[in-house]
Amino acid sequence: MKNIMKKIIAVFAVLCVTATTFASCGDKPNNNSSTSNSNSSLEASDIDETLKRYPLSVGGAGDGNQIAAEGEADLNADDPVETTTAKEDTTKATETEVQDVTDSNNQPVTEVVEVTKADGSKETDANNNPVTETVKVTTVVTKTTEAVKTESKENSDYKSKNDGRYAMWMDVSNDENFMFEGDMLNVKFKVKEGIPDGDYKIRISPDLADVAGVSVKPGKVIDGIIRVNNGDIQAADVSGETGLTFYGDNIACKQGDEIEFKINVKNNPGLVAFCIWFYFDSNALDFIEADACGEFKPIAEETAVDSGGGLKD
Repeated sequence: MKNIMKKIIAVFAVLCVTATTFASCGDKPNNNSSTSNSNSSLEASDIDETLKRYPLSVGGAGDGNQIAAEGEADLNADDPVETTTAKEDTTKATETEVQDVTDSNNQPVTEVVEVTKADGSKETDANNNPVTETVKVTTVVTKTTEAVKTESKENSDYKSKNDGRYAMWMDVSNDENFMFEGDMLNVKFKVKEGIPDGDYKIRISPDLADVAGVSVKPGKVIDGIIRVNNGDIQAADVSGETGLTFYGDNIACKQGDEIEFKINVKNNPGLVAFCIWFYFDSNALDFIEADACGEFKPIAEETAVDSGGGLKD
């Protein structure tokens, strides 16, 4: 999907331009606007105003949203969880071994050496001559080996299921870009009981537009990770990113936990519209709801005619 703002305007213009009441526009997916009124006439100026704002809305594939659904990736592709029975971390290690030296006939090479006592002095016979013995010649050999460390064990019977939700918003009523940084969307999940320990990816796919109606492409998108009963996990390092970056949280949790997963933005040049899809393993995570947070929250609340930006699934 390219240029979400133009698509919103085009689709709703088609849906509403011939309408005579607000009721004819009431099918806009997940729109909380309280201006919908089947008893009011829809004037041209009203149509223009309705196209300027689209309150933050959350939905999923197949919910009838012509804008968010068009051109999205196949939800059955790129499963976020590996289905292998184990995840392995292979590292290099060294070990030493003492080996006998052999000649061209593969026979042990020997040498005569003087015998020494435990204190390091030479052993002598009755005539005070050094005592000798014949010994095999040896050498020390260093070998490089692969040490395999198993991080987690997954149930071979477990099958992942890729699912997705979108968060969509637009506000061109001020004819200027909105600036916000940091966490912007808060997604709540319930981690299911009985799932295998391991990492579960949350894939992020943003579609963005600025006030000029131009698609804004992030320099980098970093998916999030939900680590279930598999140790600690570090947050994504975006300190060196200089361009527009969208990234998800990395969260350590356990089976049965209810978690809040943030979608974040850095170096935002200014936006007036977005449709952000996030994909997850629905056999491991139950989606609860998503809403605005951080610096974006007051912007989303202002865009909505009434309160309540996030919608429960």
